[in-house]
Parts: sequence; structure tokens; C-alpha cells
Amino acid sequence: MKNKFLKMAFAGLVLTASGFANASLMTFEMSIVADNDFAVFSGNATNINNILYQNNVGWKTQIGNLSSLSFTLAAGDDKFYVLGMGGGGQEENISGLINGVNMTSVSVAMSSNLSSYLTGYNNFDVEAATYSASLADVQNAFSNVSSWSDAASNLNSTQTVIEKAGYGSGFAFSTGNAHLFSFDAEDAGVKVPEPSTLAIFALGLMGLASRRFKKKS
Repeated sequence: MKNKFLKMAFAGLVLTASGFANASLMTFEMSIVADNDFAVFSGNATNINNILYQNNVGWKTQIGNLSSLSFTLAAGDDKFYVLGMGGGGQEENISGLINGVNMTSVSVAMSSNLSSYLTGYNNFDVEAATYSASLADVQNAFSNVSSWSDAASNLNSTQTVIEKAGYGSGFAFSTGNAHLFSFDAEDAGVKVPEPSTLAIFALGLMGLASRRFKKKS
């Protein structure tokens, strides 16, 4: 009887901890226009952990469909990264809003050019917005960033796509290049998920129940 009770308690605590972990997910909105393509990832200062969005719409269509995209940060992620990808032609750029605030109004770090680390990267597919940046490739690219700079040094307010989007300003970069733009979630007004005290308590109880169960077995 005791063993059955311990099994039920253990199962209940697992469900409780799982519920609190899921409740810790935080949602935020972005509206982005990129010349030519972009993808959104989340992670922390040392790793990129998740892919949140893979754009497949050309910049002219992006401008005509500026609906907000909803994203979620998982527990442990306190940064998000926008991969801006240029496909040749004129100077590239990326602009947009984070929870209604222009992305250029917060502190943003810009990586060195990472296009050589993205498998199959080519101007034609990027310009057509049919190129997909894989999580594995971007993780490898992130580990090979040679330098980070202040994206504000590349602020631009006259590039055609920025003007047509109506955002007022964006970040420019050289044609054919791909750069990660790093945002601290809290700087951008995005609440960072934190482990719930109750979830930690539940996990502790799970450990105790497990030990008791083993002793009784």
C-alpha cells in the first residue's frame, strides 16, 4: 500500500513540475522586415538553443504583410537572435518592432559575417526567401563568430525597404552577408522566464519520494 501511495505521489509531482515548467514560457511579439531574408533563434550568452521562426516570404511581400509574429522564450533562454541574410544587389538591412518598440532603440550586438558557415547559402535562394537556416548551422556559426560590434554603428534610415516598411530606422550590412543580431530579452521589454519556486519545491519532493520508494522496494 505504501509503495502504491509513493508511486502515485511521485507521478503527481512529475506532472506538477512539468506544469510549472510549461507555465514559465514567455510570449512576445515581433514585426520584422528584412532585405532579403531572416530567421529568429533563442538562447543565452554562450549558446543558441532553439529556432523560433524561419521566414519564407520575400521582402516586398513582407512589407505588404506586416502582421506581428508571436514567439516564446523557453526557461533558460534570456536572449534572442535575429539572423539577417542578404541576397545580393544593394546594401542589405533588417528592421522591425519588438513588443511595439523599434529594435534600434535598444542595445543590439551584431556578429561578423557568418554566411560561410551556413550550408548551401547562396544569393538566389536568400533573395527569393526560400533559403532555410538550420539550427545546427547557426549553432556552429555562433561558435565561430570572430567578433561582435555595436549594431548602432550600422544604423540606417534611408534604405528603401526601411522607408517602405515605415519603421523609421534599421540595421544595414554588406550585400550577400549574413549576420546575427543579439538582443538581451529584458532590454527589449521581454520578460525572461525564471524557474518557479514551486517547481523547484516539487522537484525536491520528487527526489525525496524517489529515495523513500527505493528504500521500501
